[in-house]
Amino acid sequence: MLRIAALGLAFAFLACATSNEPKVSREETQVRTFRARVAAVDQQTRVVTLVDGAGNKATFRADEAVKNLPQVNVGDELVGEVMESLAVEVRPPTAEELAAPESIAELAAGAEPGQKPAGVFVRQAKALYTIESIDKPAGGGTLRDSLGNSHFVKVRDPSVLDRVKVGDTVVVTLTEALRLEVLAP
Repeated sequence: MLRIAALGLAFAFLACATSNEPKVSREETQVRTFRARVAAVDQQTRVVTLVDGAGNKATFRADEAVKNLPQVNVGDELVGEVMESLAVEVRPPTAEELAAPESIAELAAGAEPGQKPAGVFVRQAKALYTIESIDKPAGGGTLRDSLGNSHFVKVRDPSVLDRVKVGDTVVVTLTEALRLEVLAP
């Protein structure tokens, strides 16, 4: 469930257009890339050790979902990207959002059998909140989630509080994506 972790950022991004347009916010996206070399792989236990460019080691057990682990060899490179995006909108919810005020959708795809492991995983969590109160002296306001729980959230930009009102719906969408690919040296 999308809860307090996203709430701290929710008010921070709030902005709105003119009064006859829907209130909207902005989206913030971060993308990080990484690269590591396979230092060891135990096909029996599925334990893989990676070493990054700075010499830092990480050891993990490859999940059974990694179907092509036999194609991984010492010296191969693991390259990937992690993307995180948070979008906050002040607008009326859609019928679908009202029917499911908290939702998580996931999508995964992997390499064909016999190829080096590769894959993409995307998760999108969406939650609706209602502005319950605005406290300008405290620099924030209270958002109520779909379960009726209230959460006080400070804003980064206090002028945002002038652009929203009690009763507005805040739609928070958190998207996370991971792309991994094992390459021969």
